[in-house]
Amino acid sequence: MSKYVSLFNYTGAIEGGGPQRFAKVQQIAAAEGCEILAVYGLLGHHDIMSIVECPDNRAAMKVAAKIGNLIGAKSHTMPAVDRDDFLQLLTEL
Repeated sequence: MSKYVSLFNYTGAIEGGGPQRFAKVQQIAAAEGCEILAVYGLLGHHDIMSIVECPDNRAAMKVAAKIGNLIGAKSHTMPAVDRDDFLQLLTEL
């Protein structure tokens, strides 16, 4: 499966978050065959970063959109390449 990095920016009040809402986020990901590998709260331009493993781009896009709707946030999702794969790619240039 491929990894994706999503950056989220809240668009309104962030009340109602916490473990219960994160359980819903995990359910959304699992329903699309994805697994949330990591989540970080950020300072600066973005509020949240997640790393998710998904079977394809469609699943990653759907999960990011559903999570954004649930938490009241805009998302920016990007495919990510593991370090070893990236370094191998560089040797092929």
